[in-house]
Amino acid sequence: MTHLRYFIPLVQEAQKRQIKSSFYITPSNKYNCPLKSSATKTLGELSEAYGITLRPVAHLRDAKGVIFTSEESGVKMMAALDGLTKISMTYQTDFTISYHKYIDDVDYVMMPSEFVARYYNLETPKNLYLGITKYDVPLKSSDTCNKYGLNPTAKRVTFMWPKQRDLSKMPIHIIDSLGDLGYQVLIKTRGKDLVESKYRTKYEKAGHRFFSDDSWYPHTTQELIEISDLVINGGSTTIEECVMHNTPLINFDIKPQVRHGISREHRVTHDYLYKYPYCLDLKGLPKDFSTHMLAQMIQSLITNSWEDEFTECRQRHLFDHSNTSEKVLNFLEESVFE
Repeated sequence: MTHLRYFIPLVQEAQKRQIKSSFYITPSNKYNCPLKSSATKTLGELSEAYGITLRPVAHLRDAKGVIFTSEESGVKMMAALDGLTKISMTYQTDFTISYHKYIDDVDYVMMPSEFVARYYNLETPKNLYLGITKYDVPLKSSDTCNKYGLNPTAKRVTFMWPKQRDLSKMPIHIIDSLGDLGYQVLIKTRGKDLVESKYRTKYEKAGHRFFSDDSWYPHTTQELIEISDLVINGGSTTIEECVMHNTPLINFDIKPQVRHGISREHRVTHDYLYKYPYCLDLKGLPKDFSTHMLAQMIQSLITNSWEDEFTECRQRHLFDHSNTSEKVLNFLEESVFE
């Protein structure tokens, strides 16, 4: 289900061109498993809306034409498929550790940009530099507020709840100060990163809201970032979404060097995105931290539009368009379907 944000924009563009789409579904046995009842309902609604044929993954061997998969899951099946044009879509920055595992089994890889490929030494002739399809989705603040029952005039901050591994290094108490400054905090978690009941009870009582992956398309994280004045991040790839949605952030650099027993070459991915004035990058909060100090930090971030800085960042490191799916289908029509 995680990958719907990438797939649906392609399906929509294909539908405009009378190209039919099929989804080949396999269980993940995780919180985002497409065979859960809630996921099945969502897939059924999307199938009806966009004419998607839903098939079990066992039928994948009969697939024809072009097949898109994610590097996070599904790409392992590509090696056994013949007679197809196989395209892997990168997921966040997983390509930094997985690219070389699947590059021989696909025809193309959708990289975010040429800069990114060069930065991580992943330049190959198979790369397509057309952007990321999940940013094709148009988001309206009024629609999102109605969807989640949020006050459209409220001041909001999206707080990216850290993994349990990093929780002790994240200054969670900043939420209290944000509340004192009149902000409603939208606390974004993931299904696999459970929040202790003591935190949930405390912050919900204070008027803040918790969100998991309430919506797969449009994805909840993008929706919340779009309607927020500010994001509080903990070194996650959410920085990319902040840049693409023009939302300033305070980042706490809490990612460990060693994860899952492996020392990471790139402790923080997309580190170049933090080096702009729309981001206040911190190791932590000072001992004399106060709500007044936070107010000063926030003021400097939200009183500037940073539009030029966001645009420069996108153009230098990512991409600055909202029609990736159109570009992908144009490429396929010119290079594959001809």
